[in-house]
Amino acid sequence: MSAFDEMVRPSLARIGAPGDGYATDRDSYWGSGFFVAPGWLLTCAHVVGKGGAAVCRGESPLSVTWQERTAVGAWEPCSGTGTAVVVVPRPDGAGQARDPWPFPDLALVRVTGADDVRCLWLGDREAGPRSPLGLYGWSVQTGELGIREATGELAGSDARALLLAGSLPIGGLSGGPVLDLRHGSVIGVIKGRRREEGVAVPVTALYELLDSREAGRVVREVLRAHELHHAGLLGRPSPYPDWTAFQAALPGHAPEVSGITAELRTRLYGHLAQLPPPAGAGEVVHLVEDVKEQVRGERLRSLVLRNVRTWREGAALLYGLRTLDAGGGGTLVDLDAVLLYAARVARRAGRERPGGVDEGRLRAFGEWIAGQAADHRHWAVGDAIRALLDGAGGGPGGVPSQGAAVEVPAPAEYAGTPRPAGFAGAPLPAGGGPATAVPAPGAVPAGNGPGRAPEWDRGAPPVVTPSSGTPTDVLVKVGPATYGRHPWSVQLIYDGQDVTPVDGDDRGARPEELARVLREPVARALSQGDHGEHLAAIEVFLPRKLFDLPVDEWQLLSAPGADAFGPPSGTPDHGDEDTHRGENGYGAEDAYSGEDDEDDDFVDERALPLGIRRTVVVRDVRRNGLPPSPEWRRRWKGVQRGPLEPGTLHGRPPGECRPAGPRTGGKYPYYGALSAMGDATVPLYCGPVGSGEGYAAMRDALRAGHPLVLWRRDGHDPAECLDFHHQAAALLGLAAHADGLHGPVRDLRIRLADPDTARAHGLRGKIAVLFDPPDRPPYGTETMRPPPLAAPGG
Repeated sequence: MSAFDEMVRPSLARIGAPGDGYATDRDSYWGSGFFVAPGWLLTCAHVVGKGGAAVCRGESPLSVTWQERTAVGAWEPCSGTGTAVVVVPRPDGAGQARDPWPFPDLALVRVTGADDVRCLWLGDREAGPRSPLGLYGWSVQTGELGIREATGELAGSDARALLLAGSLPIGGLSGGPVLDLRHGSVIGVIKGRRREEGVAVPVTALYELLDSREAGRVVREVLRAHELHHAGLLGRPSPYPDWTAFQAALPGHAPEVSGITAELRTRLYGHLAQLPPPAGAGEVVHLVEDVKEQVRGERLRSLVLRNVRTWREGAALLYGLRTLDAGGGGTLVDLDAVLLYAARVARRAGRERPGGVDEGRLRAFGEWIAGQAADHRHWAVGDAIRALLDGAGGGPGGVPSQGAAVEVPAPAEYAGTPRPAGFAGAPLPAGGGPATAVPAPGAVPAGNGPGRAPEWDRGAPPVVTPSSGTPTDVLVKVGPATYGRHPWSVQLIYDGQDVTPVDGDDRGARPEELARVLREPVARALSQGDHGEHLAAIEVFLPRKLFDLPVDEWQLLSAPGADAFGPPSGTPDHGDEDTHRGENGYGAEDAYSGEDDEDDDFVDERALPLGIRRTVVVRDVRRNGLPPSPEWRRRWKGVQRGPLEPGTLHGRPPGECRPAGPRTGGKYPYYGALSAMGDATVPLYCGPVGSGEGYAAMRDALRAGHPLVLWRRDGHDPAECLDFHHQAAALLGLAAHADGLHGPVRDLRIRLADPDTARAHGLRGKIAVLFDPPDRPPYGTETMRPPPLAAPGG
């Protein structure tokens, strides 16, 4: 028996119909699974699906059997009754479930009598290419029931699946774990095999279920129990070695690969699990980027989107972090980064969510971090951590007894250099900014006498003040049509400069398909952009013919009868009615059993039109593909200074909605009047601009360099035009300058969304805004610099 087999065996289970737990070659079981938290089994949905619809709905039980070691060292079977709590996706409709079962093909089973079972360690990051793997599960391939252990390597990925090479999965292994043998962590769940390769579901798919309103609550509970289980095993006598001690000897945790020991990581995750979860991916990613900048002295944006959902995943992004040395390589600073990250998370929990965390637990976390900082080998890093903890909060009170207690560990493993006498780190400002006192490169603090190199010149990493409040917004680019289809892309833009791609499709979509196609990538981008008090804006680059696209009315939550972003198409919402079930009892249900609440959308911001909750503006995709013209730059400076003045896009007085006769002026009928306007003048138009006069006038406005235009994109009675112009002029007066425009526009959209309010205030129309600054992002300056490798070997 290998060392890994000894570790995996007590967590490995087989799943079948209720019975005595003994499977034979004549009484086959359904598949395998493994414990990830006390009483919680992870497996594939298609394994649970073999029991039928009632099992998938949690209405009928299933049998779970695993092995435990006796006092004399022998293995004996133990059984419990399981109930499927999460099955994703559930079978949908009459007939047999599809084969292969669609992704993510995961299920969580609650098992009675398994509260003391040992659990595997879930990976916190993706494995690298060609990583050595172990595949485990129950098998009767040889005619004798037993645990099968095989080795292979990660061959690559195909869409959402991991591809496995080497020993391939066989019947019965479905639902078993795929272990990264370098780090001793589960990176996948065995799904099946193709002709020449195995297929697994990445464990990151389990984290993705946190986005589900129903399944997410269960997954979060399981992940929290997973962390507390492993933290609670530290130092506890047991017939089994714990995963933390076992991992410490593996090559993935060698000192030259990471300064973070397996024990420190386990204790950290135990503390993080007891804090309120992050509000979204953006909160975690921005915290990680701030810490990277603080320890490396430079902000280098990742070219890869990190869709993380937990504090533990954020910490894992810092493993193997090195300084940015000109010759490559660099000093390993991941321990510094992780401790700073932990202090920032604790500070955020104490200041921003004081009612969401137990004071005793928060205090214990702060004391643990302080213990690591007290003997840190670099005093400047320790000072930065202590300064953060000054604002972490916490107060008197004991730690509640729920779950396993996470104790404060022994001092850090690095014997630190004494902090220079006479140097005091300045406290953080009252506003909560991330200021950190750092000595200047040429200064010599007291205690470093003449001739002695200061601490930061003797290998210590730089600890700088990271830029704070860096906004992240979303760019949606829709290109000109080719054969009726518009290519599209979604990007993140950081502080108006750096861009990271999120998704895209050069094949494109038809105009009526854009709302549906863009919903998921825009939602993913917004989850990255929203952080702290910043709500990411959406800038939609469009060809002029699509300027009237109602992007401000799109929704992230698709309602029944709705076209993704768009409003309902008129089909009644039957979401509260019983779902029709097919002959086999399967129903088209959500991933988590339970009745729908008709008020669910009331508290879900995704059900709101985007323009009501956040800034949504239109930009011109063609103009932004060229170097900015002098007129464009000049007028942008003008609207930034203000005050904004109203003008008309068509050049006629505001009350003349329709031209009295044929337009004169030759090839550029509107250009002359638009060019003569002041730099702070904003053209207004009472009507759509995707065709006709509005289309031609908008073209000339762009040629004249106008960065701001307001128009009414819906059809209407011409008698309403004067009211619209008065309304728009008042809005410009409230805004005063370009950056002040977003609030009044959003407020107007909120009032226009309610017909009674709109009528009471004489408000007219659906307003659209061209807000098109030059050099956002700077033309022709996209970075092509690749991010540094996390550690030797990738």
